[in-house]
Amino acid sequence: MIILAFDTCFGACSASLRLPRSGGLQVVSRFELMEKGHSERLVPMIQEVLEEAERTAGCIDVFAVTTGPGSFTGVRTGIAVARALSLATGKPVRGTSSLRVMALGLRNSYREGAIAIAIPTRDGLIYFQSFDGPQASALIEPCVITPQGAVAVMRGVAHTVAGKGAGLVAEAAVLAGVPVTIVADPVEADAVNMLPVALDLAVLDPPRPLYLREPDAKPQPGMLVKRTDPTTGVSA
Repeated sequence: MIILAFDTCFGACSASLRLPRSGGLQVVSRFELMEKGHSERLVPMIQEVLEEAERTAGCIDVFAVTTGPGSFTGVRTGIAVARALSLATGKPVRGTSSLRVMALGLRNSYREGAIAIAIPTRDGLIYFQSFDGPQASALIEPCVITPQGAVAVMRGVAHTVAGKGAGLVAEAAVLAGVPVTIVADPVEADAVNMLPVALDLAVLDPPRPLYLREPDAKPQPGMLVKRTDPTTGVSA
């Protein structure tokens, strides 16, 4: 079975293809750190891995995508490409949270206890989710929470915390007297980590974004264009 996975949610863009080859499995991947430009880079990146593997999109059996949370543009980019590929090929899309994909990338290094991923938002909160087991099974659903709230969730369970918001969680944990282990190295979602669990992910029909927050950019008062219903002539 040929699986194509991709992610554009946070500070990286990645695409990874797994296919049978000579009695085993071949994996072709691309991963690039970037704060913006995901919408311009993802499709060419997918094309690169397909060409290297000498395959086309029509050969894919399953598409896997991160549904969020993340930047609004990044999340929309991944979901839109997943929908387009699924419509063009008739093949299913499976998905999981971007935070779980980060945790999957850490499981080989931190096998003891649970892993939590914390990513700061722009308003002092964090995207947060905790996981356990070799397949990073979710202990809670992804959420937006205060660092203090995250510490309360972790209380009583040994946690390793990773992500750009790990320091915020560590500060709150010290004040609460809750021991946690912090991963100092930066972590980003990498689509290659979706491949081993892709067939166990939920089928998304259709794929929908998981934003968790309202957008930071909102229309200014008085700047909305009124629309007229063509059937009634009433403006809204």
